[in-house]
Amino acid sequence: MMKQEPIPTPHGDTREHLIVIGNGMAGCRAVEKLLARDPARYRVTIFGAEPLVNYNRIMLSPVLAGEKTFDDIVINGLDWYADNDIALLSGDPVIAIDRTAQTVTSRSGLTLDYDRLLIATGSDPFIIPVPGKDLPGVISFRDMQDVEHMLAAAEAGRSKGAAAR
Repeated sequence: MMKQEPIPTPHGDTREHLIVIGNGMAGCRAVEKLLARDPARYRVTIFGAEPLVNYNRIMLSPVLAGEKTFDDIVINGLDWYADNDIALLSGDPVIAIDRTAQTVTSRSGLTLDYDRLLIATGSDPFIIPVPGKDLPGVISFRDMQDVEHMLAAAEAGRSKGAAAR
């Protein structure tokens, strides 16, 4: 959806490179605090598994209920990343960290060096291991993709109900 290409390192840029793994509320809040404290200290790259900007997951229920839209729950839009010279690599999660070489590698194969690394990946939902947990329609509820799946399932059910009348 919203993807920004990495910002090339300007020649002679001696700032420390901070890589943040996780584009959620915690990671971005930490970056906000670092920028407020010393805006010129770091060259920042943020990797996010989702192809979206930072949003408030707590507000997913109102999005599911139709009370809010995704845009209503965005915390940091693309302009925030651009205004702060942050490279956002969304939809490309980090799959390997080499602490000795101080590099991270993303699913797409991109490998970047870092001076500082912040891991703020959050958690994955737990679906209890009961019979039927893998059936269609059993959906976790953690991110916008889950909301989209639930809305699609509800629409499909509504369409079947209308056709049966």
